[in-house]
Amino acid sequence: MHSPASAVADVVRSYRTALTERRTVVLSVPTDIQQATVDFDPALLPSVTTAQPVRPSREAVTELARLLSQAKKPVFVAGRGARHAAHQLRELAEASGALLATSAVAHGLFHHDPFNLGISGGFSSPFTAATVADADLIVGWGCTLNMWTMRHGTLIGPDTTVVQVDTELDALGANRPIDLGVLGDCAETATEAIEVLSGVGGDTWRTPEMAQRIESHARWASEPIEDLSTETHIDPRVFSREVNKLLPVERVVSVDSGNFMGYPSAYLDVPDEFGFCFTQAFQSIGLGLGTAIGAALAQPERLPVLATGDGGFLMAISELETAVRLALPLVVLVYNDSAYGAEIHHFDQASDDDLETVSFPDTDIAEIARGYGAHGVTVQNISDLSGVTDWLNGARDTPLVVDARIASDGGAWWLAEAFKGH
Repeated sequence: MHSPASAVADVVRSYRTALTERRTVVLSVPTDIQQATVDFDPALLPSVTTAQPVRPSREAVTELARLLSQAKKPVFVAGRGARHAAHQLRELAEASGALLATSAVAHGLFHHDPFNLGISGGFSSPFTAATVADADLIVGWGCTLNMWTMRHGTLIGPDTTVVQVDTELDALGANRPIDLGVLGDCAETATEAIEVLSGVGGDTWRTPEMAQRIESHARWASEPIEDLSTETHIDPRVFSREVNKLLPVERVVSVDSGNFMGYPSAYLDVPDEFGFCFTQAFQSIGLGLGTAIGAALAQPERLPVLATGDGGFLMAISELETAVRLALPLVVLVYNDSAYGAEIHHFDQASDDDLETVSFPDTDIAEIARGYGAHGVTVQNISDLSGVTDWLNGARDTPLVVDARIASDGGAWWLAEAFKGH
């Protein structure tokens, strides 16, 4: 903000930038300006409208429709830029025979669709990963098809045609070669593609049999596992699976960063794209608790759930006082492995002495949470989850911190994929 005289115009400019460019804006207001008085007529405030959606060219839409008509195994991967286009993408997928998937940040977008493969990339189940890799056409809708979503490109077959739809020209082909780039809004592009689609060539894999396979194998919870649980530590997959059964469907799940984060992302169901907050923009741990508090305030009709590691939670634990003070019905799932797990597994060739700075003594996180005024439960086995049930059946007027003493997974499956480029 430049001056008291420009204060109103500066606020409008900030709001317009955030709205039309879909960017975070920091409005810096100097203290001397904060104390100033400004006279203005509200009737003279300029109106701010959203930007008109970018319409794709007819040529690009026609080429996209041609590729869809020829494809026998098309897959749509929708990202954050397609979260407003779920209905249109479902219609186009049905018309073209495509299966649906999302990037991690758009998790939940196609939750109720029988042809939803779930998250594409590092969090994919083996079935989902194999199915995406077997596609003869992949269309990225509002997603960058980056190393996470495409597993360093391994989910793109050697003969797969790749199309990318985005409103940002610089995003097209930014992470990998593409065969067709469509500059346009995802909803507008999908709607126009339906209009010019000339039909689906041959048999596609959008069949009742495929729907059954998706239902049986596209989610990690349905995959058989070798339980790593001990008398004192619970397998993080078992913990995630059982907690998912207990929590109400209407939830908003926030995920901190760390070795653990594949488990809540893969095992905790969300009702829609507004039920998942992924705090990975800075590749930094410790951002989850603040995110969960914001999500709780933004959607008070849903149960807020935070999944975090012990390192990230302890790094930001001062914000637990905020959640207690606001009496938020927040469930904090702490995947406690007494370490910065990602670092432990990243440096797995190091000696124990080298790992001293990334491993901790056992910490009673539940007791610390009680010191903040929250409710604390320690979980070492499935029976300990009764404490979660008791809290859910109670008043829910104070946060619940679940200290899950998890068994070592030897490095999460998604982490091995992520570290391939390191």
